Amino acid sequence: MQRVASFVCGLLLGAGVLLGTALSALAQASDGDNDVKFSLQAAATFNSRCTACHTYGRGVKVGPDLKDVTKRRKREWLLKFVRGSSVLIKSGDPTASALFSQFKQQRMPDWVDLSDQQVGDILDFITIGGPDIKPADERNAETASAADTEIGRKLFYGEIPLKYGTQACVTCHTVSGGAWRGGGLGPNLSDVYQRYHDLALTQFLRHPCFAWERTAPSEQYLTAKESFALKAFLHSVSTKRAASAPARGDVVARGGGDR
Repeated sequence: MQRVASFVCGLLLGAGVLLGTALSALAQASDGDNDVKFSLQAAATFNSRCTACHTYGRGVKVGPDLKDVTKRRKREWLLKFVRGSSVLIKSGDPTASALFSQFKQQRMPDWVDLSDQQVGDILDFITIGGPDIKPADERNAETASAADTEIGRKLFYGEIPLKYGTQACVTCHTVSGGAWRGGGLGPNLSDVYQRYHDLALTQFLRHPCFAWERTAPSEQYLTAKESFALKAFLHSVSTKRAASAPARGDVVARGGGDR
């Protein structure tokens, strides 16, 4: 059974590659731009090794659910178990023996290649939310505060410079009811949030608008917090525009409806 478990875990080590985009976004978010701090190496190791046999908050898989595992077990015990579960089981440790019995004597591989520091970083990652941690820009703009929206407005108009030197949105775009008339190279963004919604706009803002934009490499375009603030501003503009638009019944009553 040990060989089977090792084979399965080894076979799925490459699964972490599929998470490259998400980890890249988290890297940007964790670079002084996110309230939650964690080791990206720990996140990558968790996704490449642990998820083959464990879930986070979704119940038992091959092994136990790891959500809140640092609350259920002492940290010192977890460090020993991750690096050498076989040693603990052979020693008669009651918790290790109970887990071995509960999970049909399928033992977790000994991750002896990981240092105590690396295992500790993984435990820290699990403790603060693990896979549930999201970059700041993945927050829905509808949750933004007035302060978030105001920051977004200032970023849009260039009143606050963007961290990586990217040109302000107003250089090429405009919005209805804005403080200044913006550039005409890009489309009017008054209803962009209403048309594309949060997820699509999040993905769009992670990449430079135009191929000729060379002020910063593509991986350093907007920070996650800047992206969220801009979404918040565009959401507010779109909401105000929709609220001020006359209802269809009123338009028809005035003779302005489709004929």
